[in-house]
Amino acid sequence: MKSRWPILALVTLAHALGALTALAVAPLAPFLLESLELSRVQVGLFLPAVYLGGVLMALPAGWFTDRLGVRLTFGLGQLLVGAMITLAAWSPSYGLLLFLLVLGGFGFSVLNPATGRAVVEWFPPRERGIAMGVKQTGLTLGGLTAALLLPPIARAWSWRHALATAGLLSLASAMLVAIFYRSKPAHSTASPVEQPRLAELGEFLRRPPILVVFGCGLALSIAQSSLLAYLVLYAKDSFDVSAVRAAQFLAIAQVGGTVSRVLWGVVSDRSFGGRRRPGVVASAAIGAVSYATLALGSMLPEWLVYPLAFVAGAGAFGWVGLYFALVAEIGGPRHAGLLTGAATACSWSGTLIGPPIFGLILEATGGYAASWLVLTAVALAVVVTLPRLSPLVQRG
Repeated sequence: MKSRWPILALVTLAHALGALTALAVAPLAPFLLESLELSRVQVGLFLPAVYLGGVLMALPAGWFTDRLGVRLTFGLGQLLVGAMITLAAWSPSYGLLLFLLVLGGFGFSVLNPATGRAVVEWFPPRERGIAMGVKQTGLTLGGLTAALLLPPIARAWSWRHALATAGLLSLASAMLVAIFYRSKPAHSTASPVEQPRLAELGEFLRRPPILVVFGCGLALSIAQSSLLAYLVLYAKDSFDVSAVRAAQFLAIAQVGGTVSRVLWGVVSDRSFGGRRRPGVVASAAIGAVSYATLALGSMLPEWLVYPLAFVAGAGAFGWVGLYFALVAEIGGPRHAGLLTGAATACSWSGTLIGPPIFGLILEATGGYAASWLVLTAVALAVVVTLPRLSPLVQRG
């Protein structure tokens, strides 16, 4: 492949298959709750388990991406997450299932650094917002496919068959990357880029605005992961629908996230002059309004929840492409993978605390309203904070 657009299609497809595998536990939550006789707080730990592995390995994954290249790092990561999720499908206990999900998260950690570096390698700055938005639709498309595909498999056979199916798809993705991905040919006149050292991350972490950017990623991930972990249970509990029907609300949210990631990429490149922060702030504001509305629970008519799920997904998932485009551009060609790895570790840390806190508030109050209002406050904090920073990327 010599054109950047087929490369983008491959990276997006591989991202989608990896995300489908890693996030398969979200739409299967009602089946896991009933089969394993779990509490809602215990169910809320499945997604953080995946992201715990991601956080632990995110920084090394970024470093490996810069040192070893996209194809090798990405392919091995997909292989690991596929193998671990397939094993998790036949786990005999809750504890072992969580442990295998953590190991699967080690492989999941390479997705953002590897795909982000691929975009930086292949696309000029004027097209990176669109390209990053498109490749980040892999996450939401994977989640959408999981929400539509896996619950019917679980209903017809079992959640174990559904989870094993997800694992096998990631193994297929590893093969696609290994066979078809190629790095962009370097120009003979270009001077080689010195390989980064892990210690150089400290130079970025001493800059307060970058720490604020990382903090905003953490906050937005708290909201995103909570929506991902609990929207299916919320719909089932609030509107008395089946588990398969409830998963459709998550699918609609993923559609909203997919559309918004592409649109914000286009708007960022065409209307904002390559600036990424306005789109991130707008996504956070949309999310805040949506979470506040979801707090109304069963007072909402069921038909309204369908468009509301779409809008909530746009707010919860729409910011990610622009966020990682911003981080990669701050890092530049030399440090794009390293800084994206650090940003991934920080933002994914929000996934470790978001669903458990959401679940604890849910158990303590006996309803979803307080949990959604906490997410509203978290999103509004980003709306207030992020626009106040001075420019972080010099644009020609």
